[in-house]
Amino acid sequence: MRWRLYILFFLLLFLFKGNAQDQHFSQFYANPLYLSPSLAGSTDGSRLVLNYRNQWPAISEAFSTYAVSFDHFLSRFNSGLGAYLIQDRAGSAGLTSTNAAFQYSYNLMLNSDWQIVPAVQVGYGNRYIDFTKAVFPDQGPSNISGASGAYGRLLNDQVHYFDMAASVFLYSAKYWGGFTLDHIGQPNYSFLGEDAKVSRKFVLFGGMNLWSEKRRFKGMTRSFSTSFRFQNQATQNQLDAGAYWYNDPIEVGIWYRGIPIFKGAESSSVNHDAIIVLLAYKISGIRVAYSYDITISGLGWSTAGAHEVSLIYEFNQRGALRLGGKRPAVPCSDAANPLVKRKYKRQRQRAF
Repeated sequence: MRWRLYILFFLLLFLFKGNAQDQHFSQFYANPLYLSPSLAGSTDGSRLVLNYRNQWPAISEAFSTYAVSFDHFLSRFNSGLGAYLIQDRAGSAGLTSTNAAFQYSYNLMLNSDWQIVPAVQVGYGNRYIDFTKAVFPDQGPSNISGASGAYGRLLNDQVHYFDMAASVFLYSAKYWGGFTLDHIGQPNYSFLGEDAKVSRKFVLFGGMNLWSEKRRFKGMTRSFSTSFRFQNQATQNQLDAGAYWYNDPIEVGIWYRGIPIFKGAESSSVNHDAIIVLLAYKISGIRVAYSYDITISGLGWSTAGAHEVSLIYEFNQRGALRLGGKRPAVPCSDAANPLVKRKYKRQRQRAF
């Protein structure tokens, strides 16, 4: 089974003419700017987020992904600004993908319950690989890389491109939903100088706050909510659906990843991928979370699943914006609406 995994990994790594797939995070709400530009500035101040994912740790030098993001809400302009940097590294040849993006969002109140947040994003991408560390099928053990016919076809060891994305986010105290369209310009990422474009990615996400309990001067103490994320890129479809349970200061989550009623794009088997379990701890403005992907696909335990860690730090928060009801907190942010004046019929509540 192990040698089959290595062959699969090799094919995924060197299909330069195929359609690239984006980096993936199981804790998608713990990486809000990567999920949707509309979530830039979704707290009442500043937020710093760090993410790390180690996928298939049983395979040496498989997939490691790092991300850092920062966003801030400009109350004077009712706008949010954000930026993120993500780097993914795979394989012994160090196939490295780096993406940076800047985001702008604007918050519009539709009525006393609903708000909508359109947003745009501009980004830069870079892909690099060290071909001197790669061994090609037509290269003998004693050949140097330059003697390989396959190596000779590779014109560049890195490519650069620019990209754009747009999104919209609609929410109330109980429900939320959003849509993101990424890679609008479909940039070319080929090492061969050929036409190999990044496929457009469509992301639909949302959720519902089923139940919550809070104390007036302490804020949210317990809550239960459901959420989902559906992604489509080229022929690949993915659905994550699950639930969160929060009991201050502990948060537990579980998701299912897969589309059980459909078969995989290149397989006759049902599209099952993983069960994800999460444990998080929050103290003051800091939230630390760990999740593990339990593989339920045909790969089984041979890959050892995936580990993921996230850290969210919120600071310079202006609680008065929520206290006065001027800008109810986004349900899927860590910020709640701990105090709401009596003149508002409906309390703004923390979803998860």
